[in-house]
Amino acid sequence: MEMESIQILVGGTAGSGSLTGGTIIARALTRLGYYVIGVNEYPSIIRGGHTAYWVRAGVEEIYELDDKTDVVVALDQATIDKHRREFTDSTIIIRDPVVVKKVPGETIVYDIPLQKMIKEYRLDPIVMNMIAVGAVASILGIPVDVMYKAIEDQFPGREKPILMNKKALTIGYEYASTNKWFMKKRLREPPIDFERIIVTGNEAIVLGMVKAGVRFYAAYPMTPASPILHYMVRVSRDKDIIVVQAESEIAAAQMALGAAWAGLRAATGTSGGGFALMNESLSMAGMIEAPLVIVLAMRSGPSTGMATMTAQEDLLYAIFAGHGEFPKIVVAPGDQYEAFYRTIEVFNLAEKYRTPAIILEDKHLAESHRSVKSFPEEVVIERGKYYPRHEAAKMIKEGWVFKPYEITDDGVSPWIPPGTPGAIVKSDGNEHDEYGYVTIEQDIVTKMYMKRLRKEEYLRKDIEENHNPINVYGDIEASDIVIFTWGSATLASREASKKLLKEGIRASIVQIVYLSPFPKKTFTLISRKCTGKYALTIEYNATGQLAKLIRMETGYIVKDHIGKIDGRPFRASTLALKIKELYRR
Repeated sequence: MEMESIQILVGGTAGSGSLTGGTIIARALTRLGYYVIGVNEYPSIIRGGHTAYWVRAGVEEIYELDDKTDVVVALDQATIDKHRREFTDSTIIIRDPVVVKKVPGETIVYDIPLQKMIKEYRLDPIVMNMIAVGAVASILGIPVDVMYKAIEDQFPGREKPILMNKKALTIGYEYASTNKWFMKKRLREPPIDFERIIVTGNEAIVLGMVKAGVRFYAAYPMTPASPILHYMVRVSRDKDIIVVQAESEIAAAQMALGAAWAGLRAATGTSGGGFALMNESLSMAGMIEAPLVIVLAMRSGPSTGMATMTAQEDLLYAIFAGHGEFPKIVVAPGDQYEAFYRTIEVFNLAEKYRTPAIILEDKHLAESHRSVKSFPEEVVIERGKYYPRHEAAKMIKEGWVFKPYEITDDGVSPWIPPGTPGAIVKSDGNEHDEYGYVTIEQDIVTKMYMKRLRKEEYLRKDIEENHNPINVYGDIEASDIVIFTWGSATLASREASKKLLKEGIRASIVQIVYLSPFPKKTFTLISRKCTGKYALTIEYNATGQLAKLIRMETGYIVKDHIGKIDGRPFRASTLALKIKELYRR
């Protein structure tokens, strides 16, 4: 049975290896050249509770999960009970009948004695998941050597787990291959048009940081930003990067702020509660004009909310974060590839305009896998008016008078590293003059205040002219529906639009990437094409925060909104149905 796309679910209790097993399947399908996404779901506990990992792969680009699953690995009964609505009469369920006793009668059930095989082959129970994954690989026709490579990718340099998992996978693979009654589900041959890698959004951001020249990263662990800290530690072993796990989010932000002030490219990362603690540091960055970059990985709130579930509830909070008025950059990448190159852009812009920046992502983007074309080796680094110590020292020796907050036409002052011979590099959280000395003199205060705010229009113009702040998918003028969206909700919107097109409904998508400064001119040009079209916003929040931002910045009103607040990403068919119902209302 050849298929254009396939969706696989691996589910079990926390600690059963469902996430690892699903990730290995995703890695293998990526190696074969398919478009692949991998989405996880897990509770905020170490052991117990139910975890799940979905893999969807196809011969054409895939943006989001669908509503129906083709192959299910059920490592616990909860996999059946919680996800039954995804099953059809052609869904294959792989189970150990001793563990999973009840399955829907309309599905195809393959029984594999997983516990018995663990004892028979004297395996560690921890690799029980890989016996089932081996059976999946056989059913899908994935060559066993490709699965071996995926295991090596999952456990780089760790010989013992590699050997254990390969052995278990082989046993499951051979079991399914010799049981002729196991029906095969095969994907059509993939169009291998470019080399692909598979990464999460967090991994893409880290790789972007490395390419951007980040030298310092400090953070306090907070899901879903914690993997940035973990991955940064791994890459720091080969790169000249200082990584610190701070004692709190306040300390992390202050450390990163100090490093940025000292001339290093520096960042921190957190989620909503930690970002709340960082607000004072964000405002200080605005006052001392330091290019502090914060990754805000959103999860469902308020308070602790659902710590391991996705949401887009912090958009307006990020836009208005910090006390006082000062320019800031807020960018929201929509997928893993954007997460890489928008991260590089943000570090360039933050330093060029000496202003803090926020990279806004949600848990779905942060922790989901996606196969993307390989990231470029060469990137452009712009440091604006920053002068290295040796260059600044030479300029000062030749008569240059350095003013850390010099009033300029574009509001951007030059910057040099502290300790540069012949210069005083002074900063103060209080209002100050061009030299950094505290003042409350009316004329000076007014000039300094407006100097900082003046950056925003230059920054906005730069973003609009050089950095493609809004992505448009589809021909708006030929469309029936225009969807306004941002971040990872773009993925579900694009997948749903494919479903709608099959029903003769043409939908175009307007993804706003740079949310602050808002690209007013670009948006206005796009919105003029929307006259007479049905328009709505799609976001992972209840109140339509993007629509509020659009109206505030441009006056354009988007009346309808589809939100999702249960912590899970949209499913393509369900979202397409909701859009169609509103459109035909």
